[in-house]
Amino acid sequence: MSPAGYWPQLHAAIEAGADAVYFGLKHFTARAKVGFSLEELPEVMRTLHRRGAKGYITFNSLVFDSELAEAAQSLAAIAEAGADAIIVQDVGIAQLARQIAPGLEIHGSTQMSITSAEGIHLAQQWGVSRVVLARELSLEEIGQIRRQTDCELEMFVHGALCVSYSGQCFSSEAWGGRSANRGQCAQACRLPYELMVDEQIKPLDDARYLLSPGDLYTLPQIPQIVQVGVSALKIEGRYKDANYVALTTAAYRKAVDEAYAGQPLSFSRSEEIQLEQVYSRGLGPHFVNGTNHQTVVLGRSPRHRGVLMGRVVKVLSDRVRVACDPATGTVAPLKAGDGLVFDAAAWRSPQETEEGGRVYQVAPKGKDEVELQFANNAINFGRIRPGDWVWRSDDPDLERVVRPLTQAAGPVHKQPVRVRATAHEGEPLLLVWSLVEQPQVRVTVQSAEALGPAQNRALTPEFLREQLGRLGNTAYELTGVELDLRGQPFAPSSLLNHLRREAVEQLIEVQSRPRPIVINDPLRVLEAAKKPQRS
Repeated sequence: MSPAGYWPQLHAAIEAGADAVYFGLKHFTARAKVGFSLEELPEVMRTLHRRGAKGYITFNSLVFDSELAEAAQSLAAIAEAGADAIIVQDVGIAQLARQIAPGLEIHGSTQMSITSAEGIHLAQQWGVSRVVLARELSLEEIGQIRRQTDCELEMFVHGALCVSYSGQCFSSEAWGGRSANRGQCAQACRLPYELMVDEQIKPLDDARYLLSPGDLYTLPQIPQIVQVGVSALKIEGRYKDANYVALTTAAYRKAVDEAYAGQPLSFSRSEEIQLEQVYSRGLGPHFVNGTNHQTVVLGRSPRHRGVLMGRVVKVLSDRVRVACDPATGTVAPLKAGDGLVFDAAAWRSPQETEEGGRVYQVAPKGKDEVELQFANNAINFGRIRPGDWVWRSDDPDLERVVRPLTQAAGPVHKQPVRVRATAHEGEPLLLVWSLVEQPQVRVTVQSAEALGPAQNRALTPEFLREQLGRLGNTAYELTGVELDLRGQPFAPSSLLNHLRREAVEQLIEVQSRPRPIVINDPLRVLEAAKKPQRS
């Protein structure tokens, strides 16, 4: 399941192979700066459903009494637009949604802080059919929960972590009057702090960001996660760009498919570097492998770093010599055009602007060392010292890697389809098309005329597959044909092409159609809920 802040991220998620996309609207969401309008929602859902993906709306704020009327009307509009589920924190909203649209699925947000089977059983009483587990759980703990409940489980597998249990941090509200629950988190956890022990300031060296966790990364653990029985794997990042969504979605799509097929993971170090490059505060499995706070918070930096390329060994008047990290340099070496940051956390105040710039020229200097030149006046070499870490914060090559997914001229991720054909001489040709992953989605097309006898080329399975498989720039790919053949019927390629185009149009229409759902008048439901219940 992939995040989408807006249309570019939504399209990137689809082309990279997301089964589902989650996103917020303009209100009642924990990400205030991104999201779709309620008016856009029907088109968003049509776009997703046409491509075989589901859409989940994050309705995960706590709602005030004065907002209940607006919330009730929004829930009705969400159901009418064809949303597949809402993700909620407020138990009152869960109960209200059940009464307004009984057929709308309700997922319990990670902001419910559910960490046990008992918490899940309670959520199920409110109509929750899936729970997004707290990110602080280990895989062992998730396995224990799986054995104690029949509820669908969802877990985060990649992205930013909150220093608090999600939804339970009040520092932003307390210090700045900005509610994290309303998507306005001031991110106090990303600020530098001093540590006082027994009334004495403790030297921290380079670890000054004491509350800033690194980012979650569980690609190596995907086989175990799949084996445990988690229903959905979630990527964090509604504030991230389309490149991030495309790369992370593609990586986890591949890993999940391999895990389900019983194949070993095939991701390479270069693919891992791409995930570090697109966005990383330092990647690791963190709580998934068990509690170890020292690995979660390194404290050196609160922001995107990218890939660690090495350390400064010498600073000249117009260039810098760097000892490259062999694990990275051999796979993704430094090159002209790279954007670098010199990390001086060990000796410079974290409030100071970091030194960095784009590389102009790279000259090899012995084993694993290079000298870097920059454009004139681009770097203040006096602010760089030997020992500083060198990070590649931007790689122009990454844009070329991800462009096929973010700027696709046509569908990249295809939906597999099967065709069952009935070709009897003297009867119309009948073709039943169905989606492999959604067999209930099927359409039937048939020829207007009966098939005549072949004079020299009767219909064969091979010819039928060849003609029907020409799906070109559509969102479908043919993976199987079953032919019920009787006699020696003749089916010209023009007829098969016509029926293929007709079937594709019908599939698109069926997938775009909102599923029927009962929606009760939201304001009447709300008024009834406000009336005191007779005992």
